[in-house]
Amino acid sequence: MTGRVGEAGGPGAALGEAGDGGAGDGVPVLDVAGLRVAFPGGAEVLHGVDLRVAAGECVAVVGGSGAGKSVLARTLVGLAGEGARADVRAHRLALLGRDALRFTERDWRAARGRDVGLVLQDALGSLDPLCTVGAEVGEALAVRRPGAGGAAGARGLSFPRRSSRRHPIDQGAARGSDGDPGTPRVSRVDRAERVLAALDEAGLPDPAVRARQRPGELSGGMRQRALIASAVVARPPLLVADEPTTALDATVAARVLALLGDLRDAGTAVVLVTHDLGAVARVADRVVVLRDGRVVEEGATADVLGAPRHGYTRELVAAARLGAGPGAVPEPGAAVLEGHGLRRVFPLPGGGAVTAVDDVDVAVRAGEAVGLVGESGSGKTTLARLLLAADAPDAGEVLLDGRPWSALPERERRGLRSGVRLVPQDPLGTVDPRSTVRAVLRAALATGPRPPARADRDAAAAALLARVHLPAAVLDRRPRTLSGGQRQRVAIARALASEPRVLLLDEPVSALDVQVQAAILDLLVELRRDTGAAMVLVSHDLGVIRRVCDRVLVMSGGRVVEQGPVPDVFGAPAHPVTRDLLAARAV
Repeated sequence: MTGRVGEAGGPGAALGEAGDGGAGDGVPVLDVAGLRVAFPGGAEVLHGVDLRVAAGECVAVVGGSGAGKSVLARTLVGLAGEGARADVRAHRLALLGRDALRFTERDWRAARGRDVGLVLQDALGSLDPLCTVGAEVGEALAVRRPGAGGAAGARGLSFPRRSSRRHPIDQGAARGSDGDPGTPRVSRVDRAERVLAALDEAGLPDPAVRARQRPGELSGGMRQRALIASAVVARPPLLVADEPTTALDATVAARVLALLGDLRDAGTAVVLVTHDLGAVARVADRVVVLRDGRVVEEGATADVLGAPRHGYTRELVAAARLGAGPGAVPEPGAAVLEGHGLRRVFPLPGGGAVTAVDDVDVAVRAGEAVGLVGESGSGKTTLARLLLAADAPDAGEVLLDGRPWSALPERERRGLRSGVRLVPQDPLGTVDPRSTVRAVLRAALATGPRPPARADRDAAAAALLARVHLPAAVLDRRPRTLSGGQRQRVAIARALASEPRVLLLDEPVSALDVQVQAAILDLLVELRRDTGAAMVLVSHDLGVIRRVCDRVLVMSGGRVVEQGPVPDVFGAPAHPVTRDLLAARAV
């Protein structure tokens, strides 16, 4: 049988009927056969994918950037195409024993959050910027209960100034007394407590404070954890997690993976989409390897990672082993970018403040790469923004070539900005979604010290893409049609367009598969060698820091708690925070 997802008039397989929330004995929670997805005016993206996941099982989907992993994840929750009407066909697409090929959009809206939770890798674009974190997470509970007020009911939840205790969420706590996952019998106070418990489970510090903040007030890693809390708070029988640890430091990533493992052990079916083979080894029971929209290998995790049969799988496993250092690079020169006594304080909703950067000194020399590591929320990205002069310090100053940089009016800085470029953690949020990659790169090339003639800009843009291992065909694509890894490589190409002397990179390879990640890291080392550019690299991945950087600064609570040459700090860490980060990565 062949069907379509989201066809108007489909009966939705009686989603509103009471049930046990599971698929029944012997029936997989998710059963997909022959899944094909194509987009209007484009080629087919998924070609006959099969995927079965049982209750209490975690299946990992791995593959290169652009393999179709995120399209698969979105299709499993009825969101293929991000607004564009995708052509989705399958021999079978069953969710909890029900025929999802007959779901209407209304059926899918009812199923999301209740029957299936989704964690996307683009946390900023997935959270409502006008909604508090607590209200966003609470929606997964409130919107499912008749008469609960839906989103408005969630927005009315009240959270204390500080968490007084931890509120464990029992398996099925969001379900009603009759077992129906769609009718929670919980009070407003209980819902607020369960929201705080979910935030705590996802590793978000000070849950009561974070619940009153909006996504824009959180770091990238904190936003990712809020999204995880939103997906798990209602304890859906199926959880689809698309790169859930991408923006997280090693200690928090380990905690999130432990949470996924606990959910699996409690009976949740988990689909883990990731490029991180270390995460796969920790939590997945089985692995499905996807390449160009086709399954090329699948099997038990130990078998696939330990003795891969397909050549492509062997390449992925080999690429996951990053090198041990940048190798021969030029001797660093004079300091190019310096920060002295930097301090940045942000007010908290309802009063109080958090010191994101506290009395930090840092200097980066020409041809040198300095890494910034630390737990999510430790101040890494805020420090990078201060060095970029995208944010003004409350105390201290930043110098560029020994001259004022942060203290300059923006109109005076504008002429110098081509020499200091940022590769952001969220590339999609920094470009006009209506622009093509061609337009983005042509505009960036025009700002450089030696802008090419208009007639040569297309060739120059194609050359930039080739440098970050993307084909020229990407020039006519829009950012939203690219995979997360492809978007991140476009962001790197855009930053390189003006031939910067200083490159600030905020998690530049976090969304890339291991093969492309290795290629980009090699590219960064090559750029240092060939151009003498100074680099500040923010990363939660200590392997990335080891591969690229000469020195590392370890941050905690806005302060630098340890610094020094990478081999010294990683080989004999002196501070407990550094030891914890290294220990978590080794788990």
